[in-house]
Amino acid sequence: MTATNYAVAPGEYLEEWIEEQGLSQQRVAELLGCSRKQVNEIVNGRAPITNETAIRLERVAGIPADAWLRYEAMYRADLARIADQEKLAEHADKIDPNAATYLRALGATAATRRKPGELVSDFLAFHRCGTWEAYLHLHESANKGDYALAALKEAGATIDQTVLTSWLRAAELTEAFERGRQFVYDADKLRDALPSLRERAATPNSTMLRDIAEMLADVGVLFLVVESPKSFPLLGMTRWIDKRVPVIQQTGRWGKDGFVIWTLFHEIGHVLNDPRGEMHLEYSSEKKRNSAAEKAANSFALEVLFGESGVEEFRGLTRDNEIKRKAAEIGISPGVAVHQLHRRRWLDYSFGNRLCVDITGTYTA
Repeated sequence: MTATNYAVAPGEYLEEWIEEQGLSQQRVAELLGCSRKQVNEIVNGRAPITNETAIRLERVAGIPADAWLRYEAMYRADLARIADQEKLAEHADKIDPNAATYLRALGATAATRRKPGELVSDFLAFHRCGTWEAYLHLHESANKGDYALAALKEAGATIDQTVLTSWLRAAELTEAFERGRQFVYDADKLRDALPSLRERAATPNSTMLRDIAEMLADVGVLFLVVESPKSFPLLGMTRWIDKRVPVIQQTGRWGKDGFVIWTLFHEIGHVLNDPRGEMHLEYSSEKKRNSAAEKAANSFALEVLFGESGVEEFRGLTRDNEIKRKAAEIGISPGVAVHQLHRRRWLDYSFGNRLCVDITGTYTA
């Protein structure tokens, strides 16, 4: 049933019946055995229909008592909902427009700023929070739980909290995330799987992400690609389910293989080397990667993908065939090499792009 922005008092149904019967409120009061004032207050929504009154109305009007009580319950619930939304409307400006657009795209709300209370109510329902204060408490204390929004402050990030938490919550609503709750993570098996993961990532195609998700699932790591809100500054992130199951979540917005593969191994570095329960965010901007944990994750990804020599063997290479040949020698995707060359400004951004494979949309949670 679609919620309305008004409440219908059960007294309106009583008034309609009185008019149909051609009776006066005084006469109905006499039939009910109560005062005219009580009937008038019920008609005008100032007095509730009690159990006793509902039973009497059933005998007088022939309308079942439970129907009158349902009308009364609906009226009181609608009053409470309308009052609640009026209060919630005060927080509508705290929801980033991108978060609101994202929730509408997910079907979590149909409300816009024109219905601010409904928008905030749907936002809270999406996050399973009863009040705005509960939402703030849950996510401001997230560094003690599944989310570590303190990482935003550490990185000097400007990403809006409502946008980030909506993207995180969208992942939790997928069937894949629910299955992931049952995973049993084994760090040793993940380390042993690194060569196989690297080998599979060397040939990016339409099945690569799904294959990698299955390989990671075998060692108890949940891998998700979840479409993100617009203007989202993240490539991916790592978090944990109950500090038991690591989750690597990527946005898919930067769908070239170099971005996706590098982010994957960067996040695996967080899973293996950082304390359980922490969340780490991989930003699209190099300026955001300034913590010791981020630098360590970068070093991990660099060693796994490029080996001891790192990217040095690619320095000075500008032609596609040169980069492709060198990438084949060390067993990585040429797009990964181009990604690193671009990041280091060793290769102009107008070069090497034909070596990158677009895998956007090939796998979603």
